Amino acid sequence: MKKILIVVFLLSLSLSIHSQNDLGKSDDEARIVLNTFVPDDILENAPSARKLFVTKLGQIASRNGMGGGGASGNNRFIISGDINILTKDITATVPTKYLVTIETTLAVGDGIDGKAFSSEFIEFKGIGISEDKAFISAIRKINPRHKLIKQAITEGKEKIIEYYNSRCDFILKEASALADSRKFDEAVFLLNQVPEVTKECYDKSMDLAVEITKRKFEFECQSKIAEAKALIANGDFSGASQILNFFTQDMDCYSDVEALLKEINVGLCSKYLGEARGHWANRNSTSAANALAKINASSPCYQESLQIAQEISGLLDEREQRDWDLNYEKYKDGQAIKNRKLDNAAALIKAARDVGVAYGKNQPKTVTYTRIIK
Repeated sequence: MKKILIVVFLLSLSLSIHSQNDLGKSDDEARIVLNTFVPDDILENAPSARKLFVTKLGQIASRNGMGGGGASGNNRFIISGDINILTKDITATVPTKYLVTIETTLAVGDGIDGKAFSSEFIEFKGIGISEDKAFISAIRKINPRHKLIKQAITEGKEKIIEYYNSRCDFILKEASALADSRKFDEAVFLLNQVPEVTKECYDKSMDLAVEITKRKFEFECQSKIAEAKALIANGDFSGASQILNFFTQDMDCYSDVEALLKEINVGLCSKYLGEARGHWANRNSTSAANALAKINASSPCYQESLQIAQEISGLLDEREQRDWDLNYEKYKDGQAIKNRKLDNAAALIKAARDVGVAYGKNQPKTVTYTRIIK
């Protein structure tokens, strides 16, 4: 019977993972993120122009669907900008004006290894009352939706997808090795960096991320149980339940988890019944309905909650009865949806993502990039 339960769980888990490919393009996990990088020697004597150039690179990435902020925290791939000054002239007018012609090189590539995946060269002219303002004038003319720029972004994105698909087995092996060394968070972080648009590699990575997350939870089981017990002692039954929600029947520690879940159910029963009685003592039938609706059918006090609901319902006038029926059913339906969301395998997928994101947030914020070359 245990083997059957495990197989059913893993099958539903796999189906949930593969369904993630249906997420919209706006989902952070689905996107490949390009980080902006301008080498230190570019416009080093024109700080305002340099700042604008960095901003322009960010706009190019964002307006082409590859802007920063991805949940995976992947800093590897960059959009890099170089500027070559072709001409620089000063007019004989009063006031003096500066004329510049710049050749802008925009490249998409691997900022860690310094390898470009795509690049384009575009010329721009600018004029201003100082060199800095002349450069600013030229940089402002960079259109993020320029045909050649969009072409470079598209080609770069295709090469990044190719990068992951060609290295997928290596990524999976590296993550497995990290997990074997009990570096679970780092392993999941590595797998979370695989963007959803890589399809096959993404699916394999998510499968492994969930497996490693389960190993992490099982390894940390006793500490999580202790944490849940502390929350129970403080009356935080919902918090304790969330901690234990990710432990499954195939884990060695599940008998301890199950005992705590029963304790939580009893605690929640006492809490919600007490709230309902208190609200009804103040003739607040809406809040009483809310409290009773939180008791699901598997709770040990479910029948008692139905009796209390029936007692309250019998003491209401016609208008109050309509409000009661509406509120009780509304809260009941809402709680059922919430329970379904917590009780399915998708919760473990979300947990795997959360593990990776948390690890990424604790990593050094400064990344040293290498000038990318074709």
